[in-house]
Amino acid sequence: MSDTRERLLVTGERLFRTQGYSGTGLKQLAQEADAPWSSMYHFFPGGKQQLGAEVVRHAAERYAALIAKAFAAFSDPADAVAAMFKAEAKLLSESKFRNGCPIAAVTLDVASTVEELRESCAEAFDLWIETIARGLGATGLPSTDACTLASYVLSSLEGAILLCRAENSVVPIERTAVFVVQTVRTTLRMP
Repeated sequence: MSDTRERLLVTGERLFRTQGYSGTGLKQLAQEADAPWSSMYHFFPGGKQQLGAEVVRHAAERYAALIAKAFAAFSDPADAVAAMFKAEAKLLSESKFRNGCPIAAVTLDVASTVEELRESCAEAFDLWIETIARGLGATGLPSTDACTLASYVLSSLEGAILLCRAENSVVPIERTAVFVVQTVRTTLRMP
């Protein structure tokens, strides 16, 4: 991947996290990525929609790798889930609650009006659920149950991120983590 294209994707993800898809202009993105304006349409001839879909895919893969890394780092999947929540709380706090989830931001902005972006967002969330489910399923939890539990984990995390940003506090994610981790531990112990 070219350096310029990579910079555009990384910068797009950062801007989507903080100001959403609709709030991110292409000129701003090119400028902050230190990329020539002409490169925007060279790499993304479909315009902002194509760029948005590719930023979503890029972010989805990056975060799926981080999720997999968390499960690889802990022998107990519940500890991996706790680490995910803790890492997100740290990210929120360090960014003064400006950094949310780039996929959630795009979903909230345009998923009901731009089908290409809705599909990209759905695929991103599916990838994360599958990645979490693989980590949970390593304990022998049946795949259907692992997917259901993974969906619960991700939904709880995404909702907690939103509440943290609204409240300007990590308390919602910390409270949510307690119950999510407890649910994961309980579910994994069930026969």
